[in-house]
Amino acid sequence: MENENYHEPVLVHEVLTSFAPLKNARIIDATLGTGGHTLALIKEGAEVLGIEGDREILEVAKRRLEEACPTPKQDGWGSFRVVHANFKDIGRVASNEAFMEVDAVLFDLGVSNIQLTSASRGFSFANPEAPLDMRIDPKTQGVTGADLLNGLREDQLIALFGLTLDHGSSRWLTKRTLVARGESPINFVGDFLEICEGLRVKGRLNEATLPFLALRIAVNSELENLKDALPKAFSLLKKGGKLSVITFHSGEKKE
Repeated sequence: MENENYHEPVLVHEVLTSFAPLKNARIIDATLGTGGHTLALIKEGAEVLGIEGDREILEVAKRRLEEACPTPKQDGWGSFRVVHANFKDIGRVASNEAFMEVDAVLFDLGVSNIQLTSASRGFSFANPEAPLDMRIDPKTQGVTGADLLNGLREDQLIALFGLTLDHGSSRWLTKRTLVARGESPINFVGDFLEICEGLRVKGRLNEATLPFLALRIAVNSELENLKDALPKAFSLLKKGGKLSVITFHSGEKKE
């Protein structure tokens, strides 16, 4: 049974078309999320190994897939297994699961709506009183968004904000950050929102959107992890295999 609160993935039709034929195909969903892409794939007969670094989201995905998948297996459906790990460890996970020589690998970068709307994770500026955390896996990651804003040098902050902003905007935001933390620690989402006030942005984009994205990418080493994961993913593909990366941020495209 589908739950209306589950995050619905993008480009599902495109993924299914790109990876076809799917009957008995072995596919790694390296960013399982709440399982939307995996569910669509197993409905078409694929065998999917799902990898997810967020423990809470992994449990959501497991419940969703177990509820949706018929037991005993319905004719035409595939199967799934899920593992808690960062996608940079895709090679180790595939080896441990004896899931090598795959037909396709999928990366859907970013965070889910469930993570964005969580009142305690700090991914979104919709909850000003939330701690500025932003860690995908708090149990294994030590450094939070607040830690970075309070501890990085000026040049490091400029580089961090430069992940999503032009150089002038990065320098402006860095100066605001240095002044703010000199007066009091930056601990909450609302603290960072105040720092972002007045940032010039294009179109109707919220002034905090790109700074928050940059901080999330830095906290979770997303670009470094992607750079590490892609060669491993390619090595897992059998001849003629396919790799797809869904991204909405130009910095991720550069990797």
